[in-house]
Amino acid sequence: MKNRLTLALSLILISTSAIADKHFDYADLAYSRQNTDWHNFGDSEATTLKASVSFLSYLHLRGRYNNGGVQLPARNARQDSWSVIGLGAHYPVNNEWSVYIGSDHNELKLQHGLPTERGWYPHIGARYSPSDEWQFALEAGEVDVLFRDTTFVVETVYSFHPSLGLSATLRDYDDLDLTEYEIGLRWFFRN
Repeated sequence: MKNRLTLALSLILISTSAIADKHFDYADLAYSRQNTDWHNFGDSEATTLKASVSFLSYLHLRGRYNNGGVQLPARNARQDSWSVIGLGAHYPVNNEWSVYIGSDHNELKLQHGLPTERGWYPHIGARYSPSDEWQFALEAGEVDVLFRDTTFVVETVYSFHPSLGLSATLRDYDDLDLTEYEIGLRWFFRN
């Protein structure tokens, strides 16, 4: 899955037919901390790589890779890595607002000989940019991999340079009682 994600993102990046959209054209490297509020599980840490590429005016391909050993209450499993690749459509409502919808394929590799889990994450969201420096996003979806759960994502990006910004993301899995906090450096590669 990791090789397919890398290949797909690379092909889109070098494509000359892609049309830039700062909201959906980025790569982000983040430190992640997962807080599991379920029984006696402790917090865990990970590195997360996220990327998104827009093409054909209103479409985007996005991916996420998380390498941490997160303890998951479902079947008492421990994550080895979590890869995501998805396709979505976005529509700029005006210069400040964009709405989007999509579906991501998840591949969750587990430790201790447990089989790799696969599933989908359909989602809908909105992005708001009140200025060139600030972006805010809110997303909701239903993840179905190892567990089925409603997921909420809140994201803020502050651009301190036209091509670079600091990102902060909160990802909350409702019934699973798992909250993930990410702090990262975002590169807007088509700015």
